[in-house]
Amino acid sequence: MPRRPESPTMREIAQRASVSIGTVSRVLNRHQDVDSELRERVESVARKVGYQFSARTRNAVQTKSRIIGLILMNNPGLSSSQSLMLLGIEEYCSAAGYCLLFARHQHEPNAAAGNWEAPGIVQTPGLADCFIIAGTIHANMLQTLDEFGLRYVLLRNHLMDMPEPRAHAALVGYDDVGGCFHATRYLAQLGHRHIWYIGDGSRPWHRNRLQGYMRAIEELKLEAHVHSIALSDDEFENGHAAVSYILEQGWPMTAILAESDQLAFGSREGLRLHRCEVPKDVSMIGFEYEAGRGHSSNFTSVSVDMVEVGRQLAKAAIAQIENRPRDTPNVTVPASLVKRSTCRPLRKDEHMVL
Repeated sequence: MPRRPESPTMREIAQRASVSIGTVSRVLNRHQDVDSELRERVESVARKVGYQFSARTRNAVQTKSRIIGLILMNNPGLSSSQSLMLLGIEEYCSAAGYCLLFARHQHEPNAAAGNWEAPGIVQTPGLADCFIIAGTIHANMLQTLDEFGLRYVLLRNHLMDMPEPRAHAALVGYDDVGGCFHATRYLAQLGHRHIWYIGDGSRPWHRNRLQGYMRAIEELKLEAHVHSIALSDDEFENGHAAVSYILEQGWPMTAILAESDQLAFGSREGLRLHRCEVPKDVSMIGFEYEAGRGHSSNFTSVSVDMVEVGRQLAKAAIAQIENRPRDTPNVTVPASLVKRSTCRPLRKDEHMVL
């Protein structure tokens, strides 16, 4: 059977017509803010290279697809938190009469925006009315979305670098800064002074959580103890290795704020192998993504309702589609400290773990 020729991309059409990708996107989606001569030139090039104008494309200006695209950037699969977020997005979309289209995409963070292939669902004109971007989000991805002239909503906590405000984009996030601030203060209220923050500086959410810890440490006038160099790509192993390293150096430690529950689990195992118990010898706080999850963990944790985060992302996307951006100013879902059995007051004679 003869191989079906590949459909030309917007980038190819833009190069041949000597226009931006955003202009091609607006022409193929029948936006009205395009000069008639420019529109004719782009359409002529599109026909010459074999672009097929579907009924959906021809009528894009009159109709909406009622589809929202969710793109998970630079992640090999869905984590537990992302699964909960997806559930919240789908729930809200379904109730509002929208469908959800999900895709994953890998790209080089340092590549120029024009030097890598955009996700297929972005390149297909009129496929989705708005995009929700999560995962590990780099600036070149945002530049590409801007080139295509698309509306999008960003999960703020997944941004590697905070972008300049964009009129056609909305930000939704959760308050991990405040959560880690209050967690650190709670440990100090229990009498702890040698409070370690264990994280991974390569993760997009690291900046916020470390910021919350540092703010509390500075206000309390305590010495900061931070381990943020990943010793393993696996979070559990990273926590295990970080705690083992700290203990082997003989550095004082009576409490740990771990950047995630997996880091906390690994840290606890590292303590156990050094004959230290939680919370008898070291108090510990983790970070979880589902409030009130029962007895699946006994960790005191900073907790975020990721289903609600997903709902807010979908709500912001629909407001963008329906030209109601003021209905959803930048939204922050609160984080709470859920107290369980891994923290206790420091004894007066207790100064460090060796």
